[in-house]
Amino acid sequence: MINILVVAAALASYALMSPAEDRVQSFPKQEMVRPALRKPATAAPSAPIERGPCQIGVIPIAGIVFMVEKFGPITLLDNYSRVSVATWGLDDLVVSRVRAAAPGSSVRRIPFTKDDLKAGGRDQPRLFASYRVASDIENFVRLLATKLHCERYVVVHRHGGSQREFGIGISQYPLNGPVHLFAMMYIRVYDGATFALIREAPALTTEDTFAERVMHNPLGGPSMQVDRAMFPEKPADAVNNPVLRDGVRAMLTKSLDKTLPALLQRSPPSR
Repeated sequence: MINILVVAAALASYALMSPAEDRVQSFPKQEMVRPALRKPATAAPSAPIERGPCQIGVIPIAGIVFMVEKFGPITLLDNYSRVSVATWGLDDLVVSRVRAAAPGSSVRRIPFTKDDLKAGGRDQPRLFASYRVASDIENFVRLLATKLHCERYVVVHRHGGSQREFGIGISQYPLNGPVHLFAMMYIRVYDGATFALIREAPALTTEDTFAERVMHNPLGGPSMQVDRAMFPEKPADAVNNPVLRDGVRAMLTKSLDKTLPALLQRSPPSR
């Protein structure tokens, strides 16, 4: 069950969302977590295209949108807000985890613009273009490959779990329900010559088994239950909350470190 990256009218702010279901599901009780505080992370300014040999080109679509999702008893009453968290440096974190998972390989970040994301590999940008099928993501990779040729390309994009949450953000359930911080991403690895999809998987912090989903993974992706006081009164308040920032960065790091090594392994040559 794979949620494909959705890019719609809000592409100018890289906002990605997923459809929801008309029900609220109960969750196993989780220990409330307050991640350790640390100094704020700042994002490096956009850099020019890196030069030199490229074995792995990284296309990170993680990082400037944080969803604040307040759910109602039915989905018609759900409220979604988006805030920019560019200063959290999440895309840079993605690139650093790919480098850590592929020691000895030359890893380059592939930059893209808002117009590139709108066009999605099409000749003409369309305002309401959406990445609804895998071929659209492949076309986006083809478009960016013209900037820098690499042996493989790794796309890390937002993903939905088994409930209403999507991408990176915080959710609050009704009737004094739980508050969850989540960071759900999906990884695709493409061949740099043919653009064939080599491997793909959701970035998880646990094994993808029924028992793990029931006991430790109620949202179908990396998440943690936090104190209800952590839900921001105003969506913009989330940006300067170090507990939310560090929690997201910790989950993103853990899930990528667990999932990337297997996806980046070279297949043994056929005999």
